[in-house]
Amino acid sequence: MGSPKRDFFQYIDGEESQTDFFVSLLAQTDTARVLNAIHDELEFDDSAFVRATQRDGLPHHPDENDTRRTIDWVVEDKTKLVGYESKTGTDSLSAEQLQEERQKLEHNTGTKEVYLFGITEEVHEPAFAADASWLSWFDVGASVIGIENKSEAIEIMSDLFKHKGYEEFTGFAPFNRDEAWLITHQNDAVDFAFAVDAHAEEVSLYTDGRKNTDFFNRAKTNLKDVHQNDYQSLGPSYYGFAYQPNEYFDDVVLQYNTTELGWYLSIVVPALHNKVYVQLNTYLSKDKRAREFFVEYSKEIAQLIDHHDMALHASANSLFAERTPTVHRDPDEIAPLIEDRGGEGSFKRFRIGWEVGTDQSPGDIVAEATEKIEELHEIFYDGVERRSEYSEGV
Repeated sequence: MGSPKRDFFQYIDGEESQTDFFVSLLAQTDTARVLNAIHDELEFDDSAFVRATQRDGLPHHPDENDTRRTIDWVVEDKTKLVGYESKTGTDSLSAEQLQEERQKLEHNTGTKEVYLFGITEEVHEPAFAADASWLSWFDVGASVIGIENKSEAIEIMSDLFKHKGYEEFTGFAPFNRDEAWLITHQNDAVDFAFAVDAHAEEVSLYTDGRKNTDFFNRAKTNLKDVHQNDYQSLGPSYYGFAYQPNEYFDDVVLQYNTTELGWYLSIVVPALHNKVYVQLNTYLSKDKRAREFFVEYSKEIAQLIDHHDMALHASANSLFAERTPTVHRDPDEIAPLIEDRGGEGSFKRFRIGWEVGTDQSPGDIVAEATEKIEELHEIFYDGVERRSEYSEGV
């Protein structure tokens, strides 16, 4: 059970204040218990304690370092000295910084083993060009939140991580037509997207060059439309989360309406419903090549949809004013629809895929969505080059 609302969390803004607060709590509670919950492959004994922080660093500095580095926090037990350097937001850790911090640990350790961890909010594991391992703040937070029979300090720590949005997906809250539910549902959708990303092996959440996840959501700016039409939302009608195959991750640039590849994989969660769709998303009106491709292989695509028991959702382009898409499953209807109407009017955008049942456990929802998005990857992304020989593969 969570603790009462803690208004002081509003003052924890940025990496330094977050780290200070977390480490101060870590030093006041069972340090080994918290760290053993966080680490999968490293175990601390009961003697573990916070030896140094960014306010009171390790005393000795190696001569080979160009900078007098102060590691964010250092924990010591009977056998090891473990350093942690953290970043939040879009900040990343440089190889030079990590290398010098490891050298500083080694200079202060004596005969004990040395470990260094970089903790960031990045969606995907960064490639550290230094002898350091990566931890995600999202995983750290979820691990602490999951500790049972928490002490008061761990309870506060847990509430901090919930406040920061590090909580794991625990299912979709039952629908309730009020403002609180809308915010909760949005957060549930985001947690769900990250959960699928963590479980999928072949695809990952799309991130832009700043390593921020782009959810393809846009706030509606025309307040008059919202005021006059109560079916419209100030935010998007659908939360769309884009995924890309890992092998193309570094080479693909997604834009709001289209991609250089003509399509992308997505998880779509309606803003007003506890529903989940796993779909291939393509904008035929925005990509001439994609439209020509769909027209050329309309019959094969229709048969593919039928063979895999998928559905085609057709709609206009807008993510915020869009109403319920039309749903098509009959291959004899889909082929001429693509040829005659694809890219026009209410058929500008096609989503192809499945609905995932949300009336099951959170773990089963994540597992089914992960299985489906990787199945879509196998169907449509068996090498992007497959487009040129698509008919041979269907």
